Amino acid sequence: MHTAERHAGRMLTADEFLTIDQREFGDAWRYELVDGAIIAHAAPSPERGAILASLTIAVGNRLRGHPDTCRIETGSGAAPRRQQRNTARIPDAMIRCGEQPRVVFEVVSPSELRAWRARNRKRRDEQEVEGVQEIVEIYEGEASAHMYRREADGRWSVYAVDGLDAVLRLESVNLDISLAEIYETVELAGEEEGETDAA
Repeated sequence: MHTAERHAGRMLTADEFLTIDQREFGDAWRYELVDGAIIAHAAPSPERGAILASLTIAVGNRLRGHPDTCRIETGSGAAPRRQQRNTARIPDAMIRCGEQPRVVFEVVSPSELRAWRARNRKRRDEQEVEGVQEIVEIYEGEASAHMYRREADGRWSVYAVDGLDAVLRLESVNLDISLAEIYETVELAGEEEGETDAA
């Protein structure tokens, strides 16, 4: 019996969820804990996987010797402070500096764009994770990204980056990545450099 079945009918805490090997939940690619419920996610599309691979390589190379001992991670859990007891998110990738996540990356598919309420809820949860300063949503279907940045007064601002010639600036880790690097191995149908319209 899978762990998900063994825990059916009761709420898990974030601490419990993050200590269980996710393979025990079942055969889905990834699981998250939202309000105590285990949520399964399907495996990524080839395009999503290619974007994530290119992103991980580009960020990992730039973080070598970083003064804050930052590193890139994939598949790591992040629990919001205000919902520490029953919510744990698993971003596509994150930059962790020391003990805390600092930058969160999500590759957003066309279907996730349509499910905007769930996407907004996940972003709010990630904004509540201690240490997170920037959240980057990279769009699977076009060379475009939205960056959410925590300002000095605690408010979050959003910045749009569009086109293969654009550069993603991660201020919290002093790092620049061009969108051309992120989409290097992805064929974007009908994409014209610099002409995108992110939702």
